[in-house]
Amino acid sequence: MKIQSKLSRLRRDDEGATLMEFGLIAGPLIALLFGIMEIGYQGYVDTMSKSIMHQVARQASVGGKSVAQIETEIKDGLDPLLLSNATVDVKVRSYFEFTNIGKPEKLTKDINNDGNLDSGDCYLDGNDNGVFDINTGRSGTGGPDDIVNYEITIVSPRVFPLTTLFGGSKEMTSYNATAVRNQPYGSQVPDPELCEP
Repeated sequence: MKIQSKLSRLRRDDEGATLMEFGLIAGPLIALLFGIMEIGYQGYVDTMSKSIMHQVARQASVGGKSVAQIETEIKDGLDPLLLSNATVDVKVRSYFEFTNIGKPEKLTKDINNDGNLDSGDCYLDGNDNGVFDINTGRSGTGGPDDIVNYEITIVSPRVFPLTTLFGGSKEMTSYNATAVRNQPYGSQVPDPELCEP
């Protein structure tokens, strides 16, 4: 009789149920909150790096800024936003026109029409190095009326390293690029034409 009444009382006793329910949902809820903060931080860094890059690119388009000055301004602007051990890589390349960005140097004479540089073919040497290149850009900010392509790659440790538990990376990477035409503060220098012997 006593056992039966104790079992009946135990079935009606709901003390501690809330604690048990909280224990079941606390872990996933905390992981979800950390994930939201991680994505929010990554979005914030991405947006701010775009903003800083556009600002520096507009200032550099009037001339007078070296690549070192551009890199310093971008890194100084991002420094208060980034975690320790984050790396910022800035690349600045100039092109004669927008259609050249990321493309090989233009063939002006293609004897066998195969689209490759062969003996007797000619091309416009976009970066003036005397060699046919797959990427026609020149290092640096170029000259008047040139197109300058700015690229920023940020590699940073994660705010909360929970992603490693699910097979994710310990680092997050943010990449942004923009292209700006320099002001016409002088005459644009055309690319020289070279021919393969």
